[in-house]
Amino acid sequence: MTQTLHTVPAGTITHTVAVIRGEIITDVTVHHARTTDARIGLIFGTALMNLYSASAAQGLLEAFAAARAAMTRVPREIAAPTTPPYEPFARTTLAIDWTRRPAYCVVPQSSLNKLGTLTLHWVDLHCGPITFQIRDQLGLKSTLDLLTRVHQTAVAVFLDGPEHAADPTADDYRWPR
Repeated sequence: MTQTLHTVPAGTITHTVAVIRGEIITDVTVHHARTTDARIGLIFGTALMNLYSASAAQGLLEAFAAARAAMTRVPREIAAPTTPPYEPFARTTLAIDWTRRPAYCVVPQSSLNKLGTLTLHWVDLHCGPITFQIRDQLGLKSTLDLLTRVHQTAVAVFLDGPEHAADPTADDYRWPR
């Protein structure tokens, strides 16, 4: 008789929120290109994201491209805080592994500021276990630039690349069914 042991982790994160604002600067790394173990890694703000398929890369780019339509009331750029909200040793870090195309939903949001004197606008982009709060247009633009580069890399790196080569930011894009 074969017995299977299932390990239950001590804790599980089922949902988190990541704020996107300003210029996103990152490093994109490729491992084991054109093999079944291929992976693209990128540092995205305070998150480490690993992608394991061209489908996942295309789906993420598609989600952020869909957010463009909801950005009309979001400010072009918001001022960065004068000091970071964290000490370097206490920086929040999150790791996300994208194994397939995420389902997504774009939701425009607004709320009064803490003083109740000004209405703030942003866009929530729900992508499975993470909600990206897009706080300014510069953040979305730099994210789209980054994810376009990642998508182009994914098409060359992953074995499913040719099936997911269509650019989600193009006007004639059709989701691959």
